[in-house]
Amino acid sequence: MRKLTCLVLPFALATISGCSTETTESDNVKTRAIWSNIYVTSGGYDSRVIAELNLTDEFGNNISLSSSDKLEASVGSDTKTLEKHTDVFDVDYRAIFDEHSENTQYVVNFVRSEDNVTLTNTLTMPAPFEILAPQKSQSFSNSEQLVIEWSNHSTADKLDVTLSSTCKLKDGGTQGNAEKFENVTDDGKLTIDLDTLDMFKDENLNTRQNCSVNLLVERFRLGSVDSNYASGSKSRASQQRRLDDITITLR
Repeated sequence: MRKLTCLVLPFALATISGCSTETTESDNVKTRAIWSNIYVTSGGYDSRVIAELNLTDEFGNNISLSSSDKLEASVGSDTKTLEKHTDVFDVDYRAIFDEHSENTQYVVNFVRSEDNVTLTNTLTMPAPFEILAPQKSQSFSNSEQLVIEWSNHSTADKLDVTLSSTCKLKDGGTQGNAEKFENVTDDGKLTIDLDTLDMFKDENLNTRQNCSVNLLVERFRLGSVDSNYASGSKSRASQQRRLDDITITLR
């Protein structure tokens, strides 16, 4: 499955996507109305547990933990409290662990004092891998095929592959796009016909200038989601590998 996304500035993104910039304290929200996205990512050096809490669904108000509530993550006997992290219009909670190998298990607990309940998600890390092709700074024509290869493949898992492009426009501006290939079979190879991608077809692109493309490959496993969270809540552990500075010529 492919998705094309236009990259815009954070404030505009909040408006276009429906993301809320408002924050609600968790004491004011019933447990069943809390939507969660709890995920673990590793780039091969450590792992990060991240929990996003919103009111009702992913587009609802950000939820900030009241002093009576807490999020904790455990790997074996190592338990850490997730710390609050705030960017331009989002709030989440994070913890970093040294462990990141295949089958590492993460248990994330959301302790709700008012309802006297603990919500538990369990996630398991997939196997690490490396991007074998293409190579950093390699150049391709937009009429060619981009062949992506990776190591240590296993058909037990799936991958998401995202191409992010930055291209020059005829008016001197810059345009960013991202095209995502979801649920790719983990068999070690994905071939993309560049001439089929909408990101290189815009008539406003300056074809005398090259586009810069970054590649993100994510091998993932879905985790369990506590049934007390709002419908549609998510849980996922992924190994992520990036490759920057691929050049795409438009002529």
